[in-house]
Amino acid sequence: MSAYVRSLKEIFLFSLPIIAGQLGQMLFGIGDIVVAGRYSTDVLSALGIATAIFSPFLLIGTGIAFAISPLKAKMIAQNKDVSALPGTTLLLALITGTLLTFLIGAAGFCVQFMEFEHTIEHLIVDYLMICAASILPVMIFQVLKENLQAQEKTLFANGLILFFNLFNLAANVFFIFTLDLGIVGAAIATTLSRTLMAFVLYLYTARTIKINFKISFPILKFLYRKGLPIGLNGLLVGLIFSLVTVLSGKMSITASAANNILINVSSLTYMIPYALAGAASVKTARAYGSRDFDQITSYALATLSLGLLSASMTGLLFYSVPEKILALATGDPQVIRYGATLFFFGAIYQVPDAIQITLQGCLRGIEITFRPMVSIFLGIWMVGFPAGCFFAYIKGMGAAGLWMGMATGLTAVAIVNGTLFIRILLKNRDTTIRKSTLLPCIPEH
Repeated sequence: MSAYVRSLKEIFLFSLPIIAGQLGQMLFGIGDIVVAGRYSTDVLSALGIATAIFSPFLLIGTGIAFAISPLKAKMIAQNKDVSALPGTTLLLALITGTLLTFLIGAAGFCVQFMEFEHTIEHLIVDYLMICAASILPVMIFQVLKENLQAQEKTLFANGLILFFNLFNLAANVFFIFTLDLGIVGAAIATTLSRTLMAFVLYLYTARTIKINFKISFPILKFLYRKGLPIGLNGLLVGLIFSLVTVLSGKMSITASAANNILINVSSLTYMIPYALAGAASVKTARAYGSRDFDQITSYALATLSLGLLSASMTGLLFYSVPEKILALATGDPQVIRYGATLFFFGAIYQVPDAIQITLQGCLRGIEITFRPMVSIFLGIWMVGFPAGCFFAYIKGMGAAGLWMGMATGLTAVAIVNGTLFIRILLKNRDTTIRKSTLLPCIPEH
């Protein structure tokens, strides 16, 4: 079996539970919306806005935690002591979660200045103030999940996410309808689900890997230095989607509805390359710790291949049966006709998006996180967004133009990340070769 085929198999099998877990995370929000939508339109509207306000904080927190698994995988490959990792990362969760709790509370206070309709303003505030308490268990769950993932233990944590989707759905029905608490019930259900998830995963992790609460401040500093750019990276991407949603909403109700369907469907399909990137970060980190650059290259090619395969299949689906996909969400013929054009550009968007995110995972594995954040900022905000405005408003393409602009920007990001990865890999390989040639010859005894 060639190294490439072996790497392809490893990445595929390792990423499967992660893909399931990421899809489960997305389904959490969908379950809330489905239940809330049957309660009242006001609650549904308020929940959508509150979730949009909450999400950036969630992206920053989980992004910081993404630096854990590559570091731990590298340390394991180098036979270094990793006993301080669980305690240090739990401290990271405590610090980050506490800070984000206060920031979400502050965001809730600022809602009164955002000029929402009076009927939903207090509902948004209620949801944010209760759900602010859920960010700490989210952080605890994520750091424990990353610790386990570094040791290639992925089944339990990701299976837990899928199980608690069902629990969250039942809790929503109970608190929203049975107790008639409305959006407060949705917030309680979400917070309770996240808290129990963290508690159960802590019990499992404590039994699986030793948690001794030993703290390493150099490791903590390193994780923040590498993790903050990952969190900000996710924030930059999340904000561009929010802006596209707002701009589409100002075009027409039809454009807004079609755009929202494409964003939700794309968010689900995005979880596959996103999970592949997480798997690649661990595998490449282990190879990087062993200074095995041939293996890093093999893992990168395998991850890119799987990402491109996934994107090509998704793109083909978007291109060939857009009407059927749209019909799952709406019966409005105008939205379906408009959305069919939109899905064509969504199909184009899939490939560069898959390339850039999988390359980000490979770069994360070799401890490069700041430059990918810069490339995302320049690519989607300095190239993609202006291009999108050009296509949308000057060329008259509407919402489809905004998606064409994002595809253009992400193509630029994919090229920059690919060039960066190859250049760093070649530089490290040359440095290793030079060092090995300078080693003195040790005679045999």
